[in-house]
Amino acid sequence: MKTLPKARILVTRFPYESRFGGEEVHTLRLMEELDDRGHEAFFLGSCPVLLREFKNRGFSTKRAWLGKPPVTKGWLLLFTLLSPILFLKAGLMLGRTRKKWGVDTVYMLSFGEKLLMTPWARLFGMKVLWLEHARIGKWLTKNPWWRIYRQWSAWATVVVTSRAMLRFVEPWAKKVVAISCAVMPSEARPLPKEIVEFLKGGFSIGSVARLTADKGVDILVHLVDSKPDVRLIIVGEGPLRGVLEKKLAGGQIMLVPSLSRGQLTSFYRALDLFVLASTKFDPFGMVAAEAMSVGTPVLMTNVCGISEDLVADRDALIVEPSRSELDKALKKVLRHPELLRELGEHGRQFVEKHYRLETMVALFEGLLW
Repeated sequence: MKTLPKARILVTRFPYESRFGGEEVHTLRLMEELDDRGHEAFFLGSCPVLLREFKNRGFSTKRAWLGKPPVTKGWLLLFTLLSPILFLKAGLMLGRTRKKWGVDTVYMLSFGEKLLMTPWARLFGMKVLWLEHARIGKWLTKNPWWRIYRQWSAWATVVVTSRAMLRFVEPWAKKVVAISCAVMPSEARPLPKEIVEFLKGGFSIGSVARLTADKGVDILVHLVDSKPDVRLIIVGEGPLRGVLEKKLAGGQIMLVPSLSRGQLTSFYRALDLFVLASTKFDPFGMVAAEAMSVGTPVLMTNVCGISEDLVADRDALIVEPSRSELDKALKKVLRHPELLRELGEHGRQFVEKHYRLETMVALFEGLLW
């Protein structure tokens, strides 16, 4: 049997801002699994989160600066003015990294390095993967660099994390493939006592989301109005925190800034219902899939990418992204709690079958050869 060559993968990220979230979890777990299969991964970039996490996992890393991506007016101007210098620096940086680590594949996460590094990777004979985790918005559609993005995409394979994203990315890139995220639950860890006690106070609803309007968190807090037996916990931070805190006085709502991965597993299990109330397109909706994986019934809006894979009212409750439709669905399960058990079981079975880690890794591995 012929032995296939192993890849040496350079992960790059020069972000506008950095935080530990779904994109980072996906990247780290994928590289760990590829490493277990004999491939090697390295990290180059300015992202403090991935620099730390890659180093902690024993991967070789290199801190480097290549500006920030041109996704704001300020950085669009700076990036454009500095682009000749940044372009040459990107080539020098990639050439040195290729020589030092022998990398043959570049796995690019940020908009900036896709514009600056892709031609050099092509020149050096490297395979190029572009990962698109984020919603396609004005950062690309109204960006004067979109033409370069589209032109350079001919030299890359653009990977999106759900089938739902294909229709948003295909108009802007030439070769796009969908590889659904795998659900990777962590071993359960105990929840803080105050959360456990709070959830005992009634029918428990939970969500994990950035506190922004596009995540529908303002709608969520209204769902508990006139429902004194309902308790809502939202895990996340964001600009709407101050607004939401005004709703805490009634004792039905709790805001939790963050939980560890293991605590999130316990959080999902402790809920009667998990809700992802996104009002704008959400590329996948990993937190909903994680909740489903432990058998927790899920209510989501139909703009969540995962919703296109599911059968409504069997695998999850799926509704239009409006307060009235979410409220109607919640009232339905409050009147008919027997529905929750079936939703939870079907959701768990779906995730186990379709969002397997082995499948995701195998599909990515296929792109390396």
